[in-house]
Amino acid sequence: MQILAKQLQALKPDIIACQECFYSKKANADTLKYLAENLNMNYSFLPGRFKKRLFEEKWVDSLSGLGILSIFPITAERHYDLPVVPGDEDRKALQTEIDLPGSTKLCLTNTHLTHLGNASGLRTKQAGAVAGIASANTSCRYNLVCGDFNSVIGSEEMITFIRSASAIDCYWAGNGTEPRYSMTDAYKNGKFYCVDHIFVLPYPGKNSYPEFINSGIVLNIADEVTGLYPSDHFGISTTIVID
Repeated sequence: MQILAKQLQALKPDIIACQECFYSKKANADTLKYLAENLNMNYSFLPGRFKKRLFEEKWVDSLSGLGILSIFPITAERHYDLPVVPGDEDRKALQTEIDLPGSTKLCLTNTHLTHLGNASGLRTKQAGAVAGIASANTSCRYNLVCGDFNSVIGSEEMITFIRSASAIDCYWAGNGTEPRYSMTDAYKNGKFYCVDHIFVLPYPGKNSYPEFINSGIVLNIADEVTGLYPSDHFGISTTIVID
């Protein structure tokens, strides 16, 4: 967590979408709050996926939820349940509205689709549900969707989402280099898989989209002292040009 906070401080992001935010009252652990305090950011947390997890060599009751961090005010928050199957329940989407400078609003939907290897059909249903959730918000000028989709660009899940939401891939729009990758262990073994994505929907009532620049992979530098990466996922970053 210290390594993650240190690298995020250097990046100085305005908004961060987080998945698998570990929280345990018994272990006095709250990773999203820790980041919010270290980065001096507002935050919104949606708890989920309750179970016992190994934390500092002890099994503790814990949650693994969704989080959004923002240097700007978070003025609205909505929670949605996604389609699930027994054994991987409690998949959700967290949607917030964020007040940008100049009285402009940004809608950000954050999600984490099922990791089950044989569940492409379920992920497709979940992706379609997220597309519907994001598309239903027409009150904000900017409408972004972030998350761990457990799917690569070009998969059935991502094709379904992009078509259903009329979305575009912000990594591509911001000229991110290929191959892209976000899975730390795969990268260490010379493989390039990117299951973490940022999408943008069109301006409300239009067929045009915001401009993006400087897309890239972040949080992909091992700590000099410990050799540890900040997370088991690298980050995907982009910059939206506010008009």
